[in-house]
Amino acid sequence: MNKKVILIRINNPEDMKIAPMGLLYIGGALKKAGFDVKINHLNSHTYFSKAKEIAEENPLFIGFSVITGEQVKYAALFSKELKKINPNLKIVWGGVHSSLLPGQCASESYIDYVVIGEGEETIVELAKKLQNSEKIQDIRNLAFKNKDKIVVNPLRPLIENLDKYELDYSLVNIEDYLDSQWDSDRILTFITSRGCIFNCNFCYNQKFNQRRWRPHSEKYVINSINKIKEKYKIDGIRFQDDFLFANPTRAVNIVKSVNLPWRGEMTIRTVMNNPNIYKTLTETRCREAFFGFESGNDRVLKMINKQQTVAEIRKAVEILAKGKGYHIDGSFILGLPGETKQEVYDTIDFALDMLKITPELRYTFGFYLPYPGTVLYDTAVKMGFNPPKKTEDWEIVDRWTNKMKLTWLDWTDSSDFFFRIRQYMNLLPLKDLKIPFIKDIPEKRLRTKDFSHTMELKILTALQRRFANRQSLFRRAVQATLPFIKK
Repeated sequence: MNKKVILIRINNPEDMKIAPMGLLYIGGALKKAGFDVKINHLNSHTYFSKAKEIAEENPLFIGFSVITGEQVKYAALFSKELKKINPNLKIVWGGVHSSLLPGQCASESYIDYVVIGEGEETIVELAKKLQNSEKIQDIRNLAFKNKDKIVVNPLRPLIENLDKYELDYSLVNIEDYLDSQWDSDRILTFITSRGCIFNCNFCYNQKFNQRRWRPHSEKYVINSINKIKEKYKIDGIRFQDDFLFANPTRAVNIVKSVNLPWRGEMTIRTVMNNPNIYKTLTETRCREAFFGFESGNDRVLKMINKQQTVAEIRKAVEILAKGKGYHIDGSFILGLPGETKQEVYDTIDFALDMLKITPELRYTFGFYLPYPGTVLYDTAVKMGFNPPKKTEDWEIVDRWTNKMKLTWLDWTDSSDFFFRIRQYMNLLPLKDLKIPFIKDIPEKRLRTKDFSHTMELKILTALQRRFANRQSLFRRAVQATLPFIKK
């Protein structure tokens, strides 16, 4: 009786240090149910070389975890290749993209089944029925082909007791996912909850988690992290929750009990409701506090239902700046449907002005992506976005590539405009290099909205990347030979 299940995640090289969290949950559930689980976390530059080896293992099925963007194309091409080598293979897709577009995914010849939403219960039920050659038609959260018809079954209730499932790190080589940053050398990623209570108009959580936040119990989280801490000698932790501080008391108890340097996500509202939170972050050795700032314009913030104002963001940053030992990370989204060019410039100016409050601020800037199932997706379609008709063509909906036409804007459809803004924002830390002229270029370009210097961007980006690597010979040589450079 075939008990072998292979789970696959394909990532770009720069993302290979992030453990495939969804597969650790899914794999753990299958393993607990008695299946022989193997996780293959593959590099997008080399994954095709593994096709023959994986196909010839002839597992019960091969499951892909897929996120909208380039990953879709990797998963599609690899699924096709596996089917070509072994036509009898069963291919299962899950993850955010598959859950948002289950019908389209299930219609593809190279996908046999699509798991919708959280998959622990569905994947175990599917595995048992495939193993016993039973009918799968009644499995909830499943999409599949029935002759010429695509069937998308009803959803099952969201899992209420998350403690039944765990991140099974024994399924991977954990050394591959231990990172070095802050004052730590063995930082691991962990999840304590799922979903978010807010209703931002651009977020996948609206559909995927049905705008609900469900936590593992406080006791479960503390015990689990302490076991990992002891077994793997980790000395730092990144909480990957969409909203770690949905219950502030719970979050604080966890970070205090775990007693490790940490990174987590919270909201501006979290800070406004607790003006002394900076003391807690300092005392518990927070190293990064992440926020979704999203815009520097009140009209845009209201349009996306962010439930915060520019003044509140500024006030929250002023409060957080009182703390020590951590820096603040914030994300911004540009090019939202209906956003004007001036409102984009308002966001740039706002981000630069907040650096005056605390120069340690770090930002991520990305252009809007139309995720199906969200309010803004429908708006983008009405304003000109033409959704891809084939699954693999969703590769264009990727914040890190330059393949997207922003057709929902009436003043530009070029993602390159937003790419350049992001690049200059990423270069702001070059101020730490106290080299005359070079240190001031990024802010000057952003202040004057002059993003036309292609060669300059390439040179400065190469410089920044080399200096950002703490272990690089370049960085050490510069620090040793140029005393005016800030260490």
